[in-house]
Amino acid sequence: MTAESIISMLKEISDNGNKKYPVTDFGGVFIFRITFFDKIPNDVANKLIDLNLPDEVIELLSCTNGLNLFEDEFQGMELGDPVCKIYSGQEILNRYQESIDKDLIPILLFRDYGEMCINIRHYKQEKDYLTYPGMEMDKCFKCTFLK
Repeated sequence: MTAESIISMLKEISDNGNKKYPVTDFGGVFIFRITFFDKIPNDVANKLIDLNLPDEVIELLSCTNGLNLFEDEFQGMELGDPVCKIYSGQEILNRYQESIDKDLIPILLFRDYGEMCINIRHYKQEKDYLTYPGMEMDKCFKCTFLK
């Protein structure tokens, strides 16, 4: 599968983000939805390409410039930010410019776990490259749409 096919499938089953899904969890039924955005502007895409990000990241952002997965509510009350927020191209650039470690490029935020980054040095060396900063920074893994 490609990033484009996965986004197309998510758009189809979620009615372009308009459909909400009930999920039973501890404490009751939570309602989830997905939010899609317009594709990434070319100038921002070119800046990300210059950072040598994986092609899949650029492909994903060309389908939806950022993605909010599992925006949830409980008993009609929104619970805050999405469970997983894939940054827009501009957010990636902003977070990277703010970061101290220029080997790490932030790409998404898990609400309960923190930010996930691409270790660009590892990526260029064809090693596992996804990591969480902090205590787990020495542990990397690879995740791809292609497998």
